[in-house]
Amino acid sequence: MELAWVFAVAVALGMDAFSCSLALGLIGIRNRMALRLALVVAVFHVFMPLIGLWAGQQLGTLFGDIAIGIGALILFLLGGKMIVEAFRKDPNQSCEPPNLKGWGIYALAGSVSLDALSVGFSLGTFVSNIIRATLIMGAVAGVMTAGGVLFGRRVGAWLGSKAEALGGTILVLIGIKMLSGLF
Repeated sequence: MELAWVFAVAVALGMDAFSCSLALGLIGIRNRMALRLALVVAVFHVFMPLIGLWAGQQLGTLFGDIAIGIGALILFLLGGKMIVEAFRKDPNQSCEPPNLKGWGIYALAGSVSLDALSVGFSLGTFVSNIIRATLIMGAVAGVMTAGGVLFGRRVGAWLGSKAEALGGTILVLIGIKMLSGLF
């Protein structure tokens, strides 16, 4: 029963990564960057719950809200930039994915992994094998990220020039969803 619970939590935690990677797939992220993003998100989904577990319940209430706010801000900025760029471009010009070089990929992976940090605060209360649970969470998030990019590419080819605006809108909506949990 515990393993089924861990998979359910892993899928729930991976939904932000899936949605975000879907948005990136819509605008055409390269294979190498998609693989790198999936790996970085997977690693974040392993270490964020461990960090949350380590930090403990006292810091969870304060830090969790601040971290979610920062993650939402990152998604707003990235999504807003994509929307603005979509309307500034010549309709015949192809979409360029956001800059995920340097710290950009880590900021994005961190923003979609913040909910895993919050889960980490209570991880020890419902899981007996914490290492196995966090490895499952990381693997599921990595697979969901790669799946989101692949699915986004399929849909993006069908949407054409509107794909970047849709991708940006998805990121902004994820940010709004993250903020709505704070209030």
